[in-house]
Amino acid sequence: MEILTTQLPSGGYKYPFTSVSVSPMTFLEINKYSENCPKDPLEKYLYDIKFLAQEDPKIYDCYVMDIDFLIFLKKLITVNEDQTTYTLTVKCPECGKEIKKKINLEKDIHFKQIDSKIMEGAQIRLGERAYETIIPTVREFLDVFNTYLRYRTVDDLKMIKIISLIKNFKVAGNQIEKDILGATHSDITLLMALYELYFDRLEGIEVTCPNCVKEGRRGVVTMSVDSLVVDFFRDLYNNCPIDQSKILFK
Repeated sequence: MEILTTQLPSGGYKYPFTSVSVSPMTFLEINKYSENCPKDPLEKYLYDIKFLAQEDPKIYDCYVMDIDFLIFLKKLITVNEDQTTYTLTVKCPECGKEIKKKINLEKDIHFKQIDSKIMEGAQIRLGERAYETIIPTVREFLDVFNTYLRYRTVDDLKMIKIISLIKNFKVAGNQIEKDILGATHSDITLLMALYELYFDRLEGIEVTCPNCVKEGRRGVVTMSVDSLVVDFFRDLYNNCPIDQSKILFK
């Protein structure tokens, strides 16, 4: 399945290619995935990236902002034959009830309109230091990510993504890390804004808990791309049930 880069969160900004290949997993691939996929969140993220790149090496030249969506998309087209809808199951944060919601790739998945200005990077100030931001490709992100995968001085994926936005990590990595992790006051607001600009491009998908609504509570869960696939294998069974025509006992 060819996905046009214009359909990605980045809008394919300055991509030297027009599409990337993403196909449903086969039964063999699903079994390999379940057996080999690490439980550690950082190693799992790397595993998912490599899993995509096995099919299309151009993945390494995609922006990181596009990768979370492509990981989700591969799982979506694996669990649903029509390749457009997906039934997800989430827990209500207030009452703990499991809620099912069917989302449509064309109707419910919308990305905030990309502005070419933000794709050129920016000059920012953290504390007493000035920095320049970049919009990292997967290849550039992995230069940063592999350092933390090896030494584990930071093990929060969101923090690592923010650190990867700052230019010259190889030269000033320790200082960049210190300024980001130790940010206070308006610097925190700045870093959260950068994360939203460059990584959280999906407009929120709201799921409402019927129990909470009955009891007068709001009970709304807003989903992001990286939280859409909560349990891939459970979702596979929910989205692909078998009927009596599949098995006819003698």
